[in-house]
Amino acid sequence: MAFPSRGEGFGLPVLEAMACGAPVLTTHRTSLPEVGGEAVAYSEPDAGGIRDALRALLESPERRASLAAAGIARSREFTWEASAEAHLTSYQRALDR
Repeated sequence: MAFPSRGEGFGLPVLEAMACGAPVLTTHRTSLPEVGGEAVAYSEPDAGGIRDALRALLESPERRASLAAAGIARSREFTWEASAEAHLTSYQRALDR
């Protein structure tokens, strides 16, 4: 899945694609590296960068398979429980100030 965004609040499409086992190509913009980590391929959000990155992925079945497996594993880290814990921790830090 190619998601060449210049700005995202969270990057839910990237997470959904990883959870489905799709190799993902996205950008190093905003929250996308936080979501994708090392489980996605990155390019600049311009036509040449996207073209080159897509070509590299199309020519490497091994890289696509590796990204797909890594994406499934990475997506499992994003649970509602983990999200709730992160929010509660943030609230507690604010209260402790």
